[in-house]
Amino acid sequence: MASVAYGSLPFAEQIAFFRRKVNVNTQSWLDVWQQAHDHAFMVAGANRDDLVLDFRQAVDAAIGNGETLEQFRKRFDSIVAKYGWDYNGGRNWRSRVIYETNLRTSYAAGRWQQLQSIKQRVPYWEYVHSDAVQHPRPQHLAWNGLVLSADDPWWHSHFPPNGWGCQCTVRGRSKRDLADMGKSGPDQAPPIDMQSVTVGQRSPGGARDVETPAGVDPGFGYAPGKDVFETWLEQQAEQALESAAAPAQWQPLVTTTAEDIGRPAMIPLRPAPVPLGPRVEGIEATTTALRELLGADYRVFDVHGLPIAIDAAVLGEHIAKDPGRTPFLPLLLDLLADPFEVWMMTEQDAATGALRTRARLIKGYDLGNGKGVLLATDYQRGQFVGWTFLGTRDMKYLNKQRIGELWYGAE
Repeated sequence: MASVAYGSLPFAEQIAFFRRKVNVNTQSWLDVWQQAHDHAFMVAGANRDDLVLDFRQAVDAAIGNGETLEQFRKRFDSIVAKYGWDYNGGRNWRSRVIYETNLRTSYAAGRWQQLQSIKQRVPYWEYVHSDAVQHPRPQHLAWNGLVLSADDPWWHSHFPPNGWGCQCTVRGRSKRDLADMGKSGPDQAPPIDMQSVTVGQRSPGGARDVETPAGVDPGFGYAPGKDVFETWLEQQAEQALESAAAPAQWQPLVTTTAEDIGRPAMIPLRPAPVPLGPRVEGIEATTTALRELLGADYRVFDVHGLPIAIDAAVLGEHIAKDPGRTPFLPLLLDLLADPFEVWMMTEQDAATGALRTRARLIKGYDLGNGKGVLLATDYQRGQFVGWTFLGTRDMKYLNKQRIGELWYGAE
């Protein structure tokens, strides 16, 4: 098998795509399927948080620093030895699969975003088969030179890589390029022949039947990066609408307070599990501090059944506006693991009728003068995303945040 080759050095879109992923523990390669890989980093059979995190950092180094397969294998060997990880397949095969699949799919996702951004100037895409492959797939060879509209649905299931070890790529083409190729317009998309294939015969969860296009390996019948790019477009549109609209006047739909349901009148102070940290100035330094705390750019925490995502860049940018909050960052992980209360709040804009849902995590710590911390999150596409984090001596302020529906309350 030929060594993996980018076709260019790692680029910003590729790196950003990978670093947005959430670590996921798995028993089998079937646990994360097709476009779910746009959002999840996994190594089949790696089912411990620390093990997955170490693999993620090794792959991140390979993508971000352009490391070779042999450099990755040194990291792979170190991780296996550290955890005594028992994996399927031989060492050379398994390390190559992890390395090449992550590099190629992240590269493809970055290319998807790049090609979408220049689609008005380069409205056609050409399927390009790599001559470096030692054992070409006949179907991939047949697609070589195929030129379709960038918006043709065929790409949704055939944007390469289209299988294990596939080195096919896509090249943007302009109208002038098509004329130079002797084409008056794009080609006709080949018919998509969906076939039922049985996979996972040796997986812990047992075999299952899946549908995949002919010529595409099971699990590869999607366009890497497409799901993430569409989400990004939605976010950009929402932000544009919000910035153009008049300031919203959000009003709570549920006004139940802690006192109404018999909760303690004041938030109790717990011993702080860690000391406060140093004051940090600036967005970059704050984001770096959060990244080091999380052990990743982005993590999702299960807070009593509530998925809460912390994005170091997003939360860091907000906290950096008030550096006085940064000493409280070491308490963030304890707050997520053991909050005193979690409150859900649904609010409505009085002018437009729009709704939004927020969750607030609250806890008090005995830090001499008594301080509390608050993490406020917004609900976005299936999970709550950390929006702001603060520490305060004003316990009356924190008590005012105890309104809405109590999701969780410590005894």
